[in-house]
Amino acid sequence: MDRQQEQTRRTRNGGFTLIEILLVVVIIGMLASIAAINIPKFLGQGREGKAKADISSISTALHAYNMVEGKYPSSLNALMEGNDPYMESIPKDPWGREYQYNTPSSKKGLRFDLYSLGEDGSQSADDVSNSNIDE
Repeated sequence: MDRQQEQTRRTRNGGFTLIEILLVVVIIGMLASIAAINIPKFLGQGREGKAKADISSISTALHAYNMVEGKYPSSLNALMEGNDPYMESIPKDPWGREYQYNTPSSKKGLRFDLYSLGEDGSQSADDVSNSNIDE
Protein backbone atom coordinates (compact mmCIF):
# COMPACT_ATOMS: atom_id res chain seq x y z
CA MET A 1 0.00 0.00 0.00
CA ASP A 2 1.25 3.38 -0.76
CA ARG A 3 1.08 6.31 1.59
CA GLN A 4 -1.97 7.98 0.08
CA GLN A 5 -4.13 4.83 0.34
CA GLU A 6 -3.07 4.31 3.97
CA GLN A 7 -4.00 7.90 4.89
CA THR A 8 -7.37 7.60 3.11
CA ARG A 9 -8.16 4.39 5.01
CA ARG A 10 -7.35 6.01 8.38
CA THR A 11 -9.53 9.03 7.60
CA ARG A 12 -12.57 6.86 6.76
CA ASN A 13 -12.29 4.73 9.92
CA GLY A 14 -11.62 7.65 12.31
CA GLY A 15 -15.23 8.73 13.05
CA PHE A 16 -18.25 7.26 14.85
CA THR A 17 -21.02 5.39 13.07
CA LEU A 18 -24.63 6.50 13.30
CA ILE A 19 -25.46 3.44 15.44
CA GLU A 20 -22.76 4.32 17.97
CA ILE A 21 -24.00 7.88 18.27
CA LEU A 22 -27.64 6.74 18.68
CA LEU A 23 -26.58 4.24 21.34
CA VAL A 24 -24.82 6.97 23.33
CA VAL A 25 -27.86 9.27 23.03
CA VAL A 26 -30.18 6.49 24.28
CA ILE A 27 -27.92 5.76 27.26
CA ILE A 28 -27.73 9.46 28.19
CA GLY A 29 -31.53 9.70 27.91
CA MET A 30 -32.00 6.73 30.23
CA LEU A 31 -29.61 8.18 32.81
CA ALA A 32 -31.34 11.57 32.63
CA SER A 33 -34.78 10.01 33.18
CA ILE A 34 -33.51 8.07 36.22
CA ALA A 35 -32.06 11.28 37.66
CA ALA A 36 -35.27 13.22 36.97
CA ILE A 37 -37.30 10.62 38.86
CA ASN A 38 -35.04 10.68 41.94
CA ILE A 39 -34.34 14.43 42.29
CA PRO A 40 -37.66 15.35 44.00
CA LYS A 41 -37.08 12.66 46.64
CA PHE A 42 -33.66 14.08 47.50
CA LEU A 43 -35.00 17.66 47.55
CA GLY A 44 -37.68 16.61 50.04
CA GLN A 45 -35.08 15.00 52.29
CA GLY A 46 -32.96 18.14 52.13
CA ARG A 47 -35.85 20.39 53.11
CA GLU A 48 -36.79 18.13 56.00
CA GLY A 49 -33.16 18.14 57.17
CA LYS A 50 -33.04 21.95 57.07
CA ALA A 51 -36.28 22.15 59.08
CA LYS A 52 -34.84 19.78 61.69
CA ALA A 53 -31.65 21.84 61.94
CA ASP A 54 -33.63 25.09 62.27
CA ILE A 55 -35.88 23.60 64.96
CA SER A 56 -32.83 22.36 66.84
CA SER A 57 -31.15 25.79 66.81
CA ILE A 58 -34.35 27.62 67.76
CA SER A 59 -34.92 25.09 70.58
CA THR A 60 -31.41 25.77 71.87
CA ALA A 61 -32.14 29.51 71.92
CA LEU A 62 -35.46 28.86 73.70
CA HIS A 63 -33.72 26.79 76.39
CA ALA A 64 -31.07 29.52 76.84
CA TYR A 65 -33.85 32.12 77.21
CA ASN A 66 -35.51 29.91 79.84
CA MET A 67 -32.28 29.56 81.80
CA VAL A 68 -31.80 33.34 81.96
CA GLU A 69 -35.41 34.53 82.27
CA GLY A 70 -36.87 31.60 84.21
CA LYS A 71 -39.65 31.05 81.69
CA TYR A 72 -40.14 30.38 78.01
CA PRO A 73 -41.03 33.37 75.83
CA SER A 74 -44.59 33.94 74.70
CA SER A 75 -43.41 34.28 71.08
CA LEU A 76 -40.30 33.55 69.03
CA ASN A 77 -39.81 37.29 68.46
CA ALA A 78 -38.65 37.61 72.09
CA LEU A 79 -35.49 35.71 71.10
CA MET A 80 -34.44 38.66 68.91
CA GLU A 81 -35.09 41.43 71.45
CA GLY A 82 -32.75 43.17 73.85
CA ASN A 83 -29.11 44.23 73.73
CA ASP A 84 -27.85 40.65 73.60
CA PRO A 85 -30.43 38.72 71.54
CA TYR A 86 -30.52 34.93 71.62
CA MET A 87 -30.90 34.86 67.83
CA GLU A 88 -30.20 37.49 65.19
CA SER A 89 -33.24 36.40 63.18
CA ILE A 90 -35.77 33.58 63.18
CA PRO A 91 -35.47 31.62 59.94
CA LYS A 92 -38.46 30.65 57.87
CA ASP A 93 -39.06 26.99 57.24
CA PRO A 94 -37.84 25.53 53.91
CA TRP A 95 -41.28 26.06 52.39
CA GLY A 96 -41.23 29.81 53.17
CA ARG A 97 -43.56 29.84 56.19
CA GLU A 98 -43.01 30.85 59.80
CA TYR A 99 -42.23 28.15 62.36
CA GLN A 100 -45.13 27.53 64.73
CA TYR A 101 -44.48 27.94 68.47
CA ASN A 102 -46.73 27.25 71.44
CA THR A 103 -45.97 27.28 75.13
CA PRO A 104 -46.88 25.36 77.21
CA SER A 105 -46.71 22.25 75.07
CA SER A 106 -49.75 20.18 74.24
CA LYS A 107 -47.54 17.06 74.33
CA LYS A 108 -46.55 15.28 77.50
CA GLY A 109 -42.92 15.73 78.50
CA LEU A 110 -42.28 18.87 76.43
CA ARG A 111 -42.16 22.49 77.63
CA PHE A 112 -43.07 23.95 74.23
CA ASP A 113 -44.19 22.94 70.76
CA LEU A 114 -42.04 24.09 67.87
CA TYR A 115 -42.87 22.83 64.40
CA SER A 116 -43.05 23.41 60.68
CA LEU A 117 -46.28 22.67 58.87
CA GLY A 118 -44.34 20.91 56.13
CA GLU A 119 -44.87 21.04 52.42
CA ASP A 120 -48.68 21.04 52.49
CA GLY A 121 -48.94 23.97 54.95
CA SER A 122 -51.40 22.25 57.28
CA GLN A 123 -51.09 20.00 60.30
CA SER A 124 -50.53 16.51 58.93
CA ALA A 125 -48.07 13.63 58.91
CA ASP A 126 -45.41 15.61 57.01
CA ASP A 127 -44.92 18.13 59.86
CA VAL A 128 -41.45 18.43 61.38
CA SER A 129 -41.50 19.23 65.09
CA ASN A 130 -39.39 19.17 68.23
CA SER A 131 -41.39 16.12 69.35
CA ASN A 132 -40.40 13.99 66.31
CA ILE A 133 -36.98 15.44 65.54
CA ASP A 134 -35.06 12.45 66.91
CA GLU A 135 -37.14 9.81 65.12
